[in-house]
Amino acid sequence: MLSVGVDTGGTFTDFVVAGRVFKLRSTPDDPAQAVLAGIRDLGGGDPQDDLRIVHGTTVGTNALLTGSVARTAFVTTRGLEDLLEIGRQDRPEVYALHPRKRAPLVAPEDCFGVLERLHPDGSVEIPLDEEDLLERIRAAGVEAVAVCLLHAYRNAQHERRLGKLLRGAGLAVALSHETANEFREVERAATTAANAALMPVMAPYLSKLREGLHTHQLEVLQSNGGTASPEAVAALPVRTVLSGPAGGVVAAADLARRHGIEAAVSFDMGGTSTDVALLRGAPEVLPQVSIAGLALRVPVLDVHTVGAGGGSIAALDALGALRVGPESAGADPGPACYGSGELPTVTDAHLVVGHLSEDDRLAGTLQLHADRAHKAVGDRAHDILRVADAAMERAIRNVTVRRGIDPRPCTLIAFGGAGPLHACSLCDALGMVAVLIPPAPGTFSALGMVLADRRRDFVRTVLLDVDDCTARMQELLGPLRAEAGEGWAQERVYADVRYRGQSHELAVRVDGDLRGSFHRAHEQAYGYADTARAVEVVNLRLAVIDPAERREPLAAPVPVEATVGPARMARAELEGAIRGPTVLTESTATTAVQEGWQATVRADGSLMLERC
Repeated sequence: MLSVGVDTGGTFTDFVVAGRVFKLRSTPDDPAQAVLAGIRDLGGGDPQDDLRIVHGTTVGTNALLTGSVARTAFVTTRGLEDLLEIGRQDRPEVYALHPRKRAPLVAPEDCFGVLERLHPDGSVEIPLDEEDLLERIRAAGVEAVAVCLLHAYRNAQHERRLGKLLRGAGLAVALSHETANEFREVERAATTAANAALMPVMAPYLSKLREGLHTHQLEVLQSNGGTASPEAVAALPVRTVLSGPAGGVVAAADLARRHGIEAAVSFDMGGTSTDVALLRGAPEVLPQVSIAGLALRVPVLDVHTVGAGGGSIAALDALGALRVGPESAGADPGPACYGSGELPTVTDAHLVVGHLSEDDRLAGTLQLHADRAHKAVGDRAHDILRVADAAMERAIRNVTVRRGIDPRPCTLIAFGGAGPLHACSLCDALGMVAVLIPPAPGTFSALGMVLADRRRDFVRTVLLDVDDCTARMQELLGPLRAEAGEGWAQERVYADVRYRGQSHELAVRVDGDLRGSFHRAHEQAYGYADTARAVEVVNLRLAVIDPAERREPLAAPVPVEATVGPARMARAELEGAIRGPTVLTESTATTAVQEGWQATVRADGSLMLERC
């Protein structure tokens, strides 16, 4: 069975299979079109073919960012109907005189309370009375319903009753104990609401893919870096909000391991955004992510994202300062140099300064138009690149310096269609001395799809002293293992731990001395550990993993010959070391080797850039 990695980006959809790589323009109005077209190009249109297709999708992410989600009702315990509206009362713009508040995911008129109440220990205080809830939901004309009752993580019997009632009426329903089965009502409610709002968006997309792929096996990459079946993803689409970036991190971690690199920063710059992650061994999984102003309790790889990509639009703000992104020209119309758009982008700036050439063919086929780029950018090309670099430098500092980690000894693993163009300049700004660029860097995230293991995550709130939790560990994990089912090859146990009285926790791997592991993690994160203070375990998390589906790593993709102009050469022609400034071209990306740097090709086809 051939494994195919498919990564849908804002500008291109990337494909990796058996040493072959290629890119197609994304189809934002219907992302499945590009995916299915690529599979047909592979010869996968025949139902007799035997393909395993692992797909990283941005459908859920884009829906949340743009607000293009299904109209959703929110059902909660009577008296808490404004839970989503009030939230944590955070101010994202602390110093703004006129702060902008994002509209809640569910309109106030679509929030409904039901008579019921549980005590914090899960015992029933007021029995559930559904009253005329179904009639009110039907009258609202919603497509989906999120149900989040008070303390349902302790006792889900009332939520199950409501779920049966609403699903029986043909509605898409997300229940909080199935979506985020842990305490903190605001985050549990926000996650459940987002999941419900995405269900009518994701389900038709996955259905269209399954229908178009015939009998081929389809898996979807989740935000945790593991794959899941389309059925599991349709039930929990909120767990795919960082699906695409997760593929790049998985591939970068595998590349670092194969090259013996202990500390690296994954740097993935695509058409619309840049994703960075600190890698010290296996990628770290966090229990929460913030996206579109929503704090979502879902397992995600520790990735920091900024709106700076090749298609990011450069413009002057109200005070006349140059800004780059987060708005993007996307796939349609794309950068001005693609031939359809007119707005200046980072890609246009690269063409103007000479990092790209009209002789190049982006994605192997796309003709660039220098005259359009010059018209759009004018004399601001170098300024645009400096502003874009500054945004990405801040992102890298976010995952290193802000955590007390010196980025200088780290290797920058640069990929994505635009990553290798910026790698040297970012390392110069950060004092980093080495860059590793994989073969076919423009499709590297799609390779991560193929390398990902199958994985599912489960959580249970315990709120116990660390010693009590350790003594009862197997008993407490029993319900999580039962929910996961049998047949998983590996399991990993994590705990959300804090000093008693703290408001937030640290995620710690349960492997030996849990108390000692927490003290060390706290000292790493905050610079001190209070070993005399009581330690509390808030949540236990179980990750079950099945690496049986993992195929052997693909052979290094064979670069397609690229047109070479003055001071430019194809990576495939590089012998020995070459000093910058020069530009190395290939079918999926272009590498700018800046002055003071030299490039060599390693045995696996990776490109190593080092200071000289």
